[in-house]
Amino acid sequence: MGDVIERLAIPAHVPADRVLDFDIYMDPGMARDPHARVAEMRARSPNLSWTPRNGGHWLIFGRDELQQALSGDPAFSSRRLGTDPSSEGQRLIPLSLDPPEHTPWRHLLLKYFGPKEIRAMEPFVRQWAERLISALAGKTSCEFIHEVGEPMPVSVFMEMMGFPLERFDEFRALAAGALKPDPDPSVRPMFTVKIFAVLREIIGQRRAAPRDDLISRLLAERYEGRPLSAEEIDSICFLLFLAGLDTVTNAMGYGMRHLATHPEEQAALRADRSLIPAAVERLLRLYTFINTVRVATRDVELGGVTIKEGDALQCVLWSAGADAAADDRAARHMAFGSGPHLCLGIHLARLELRVMYETWFARMGAFSLVPGDEAVMHGGVVMSIERLPLTLSPR
Repeated sequence: MGDVIERLAIPAHVPADRVLDFDIYMDPGMARDPHARVAEMRARSPNLSWTPRNGGHWLIFGRDELQQALSGDPAFSSRRLGTDPSSEGQRLIPLSLDPPEHTPWRHLLLKYFGPKEIRAMEPFVRQWAERLISALAGKTSCEFIHEVGEPMPVSVFMEMMGFPLERFDEFRALAAGALKPDPDPSVRPMFTVKIFAVLREIIGQRRAAPRDDLISRLLAERYEGRPLSAEEIDSICFLLFLAGLDTVTNAMGYGMRHLATHPEEQAALRADRSLIPAAVERLLRLYTFINTVRVATRDVELGGVTIKEGDALQCVLWSAGADAAADDRAARHMAFGSGPHLCLGIHLARLELRVMYETWFARMGAFSLVPGDEAVMHGGVVMSIERLPLTLSPR
């Protein structure tokens, strides 16, 4: 590793003992088990390290450092979506905005994702869970991501947005492709272009003929007394497209992967489904999969070192809950982020996870991983699980 580091540029302000040669996007270990690989790197690293990979950036592993970077401190900006400086050019409302500009946009969107609005969706969410999980009755195996983890949350969100369900495969592939790391830097921008194209097509249809869906409501919204511009609508819908068509799938996949190797936890949840809400939080803590990015707007002290203006910081959110107490009631995690940018979809995600587990344990027997048939995962800003084969036993 030392020879590799010597060939890569290390900025003068980075202490030698803070250098960690770790590519959180393309490291081979991330494809085998992202959380195990991140845990391995964290164990050999200070709370804040510098990696020369991907143009060079900081990796934040410490909870206190994560809290500071995500707190809304103007020294840490959300304007960069990735570690590459070119990602600053993509304005996603409200994700890439900083307070105070961020605040009114978040308030505008919260009315659609608040607790009351999401509680009203439970019967609809439960219908999807029942439909998909009932279809597994009598089967001896399934590929969980394809048969439940993707179609349940993605279909719910597509209907909420007003996306045509017959384009499920197309839309899901676009969202997954836009978030998956690729050694070819030209690949992800191609997905971005395609997503904007399909969004503008549907937005145009809703302008001409509004429906009872979120896109139509956004087109009727007003910001500071004026209608939203076409660029603002595009930006919001692009962000919702990526978040709604990907994140809960990963939460379900990692949670089920854990339970597949812990039969005693399965048995407890099957026997007492009132334990499920706490289990949802525990699994989110154990398998937090977002590594969000901040960029320093000025020179600032963090974790005992000087961060220079323009430095990118990758926030490894899994680390915030890695050392939590064994008592889950006292455990804290950052699976939904922290600070002003706390995930807008937090209530919807928790509802979908709870309903999926409730339905699964009401209907399904014991399950385990298929021997020799590995799950498929990768690293990046989103540490995704793409495939999870399970062996099913009769209830």
